[in-house]
Amino acid sequence: MALSLRPIQLPSNIRTLTVVLGTFNTNMTNSVVLGKNPLPEDYKETFTEQVQGLLVSGKIKPNGDKDKAMRAVYQVVAGEGVGAGHQTEKLLPLGSDMAPRFKGVQEYLGHALDVFGSVTNRVDVDK
Repeated sequence: MALSLRPIQLPSNIRTLTVVLGTFNTNMTNSVVLGKNPLPEDYKETFTEQVQGLLVSGKIKPNGDKDKAMRAVYQVVAGEGVGAGHQTEKLLPLGSDMAPRFKGVQEYLGHALDVFGSVTNRVDVDK
């Protein structure tokens, strides 16, 4: 969504920050209620079903402190503390469980460029 707002943001000096959250000590895991209807058959034994089961089981042990996370968001937006000099950043991963996920995505995308980089750069319109 932040990218789709970019044409509006730039002339208006509006900034966005996408915050990607790991698990935090909130009431969310105690508040999960599934719908009355079960998942369609297509979702059986899928990641979606596993996540639903995990959420309702109460076995998720969040490792993030929500108050520290919100302090970090505020500081990045305000350009103070950890956010000093980083006000123009667009993406803020929060939570120690996000670091390996981001690293995995970085490696995944890097591998794709290593394998297909020459193809990626050879499909432009001829000039």
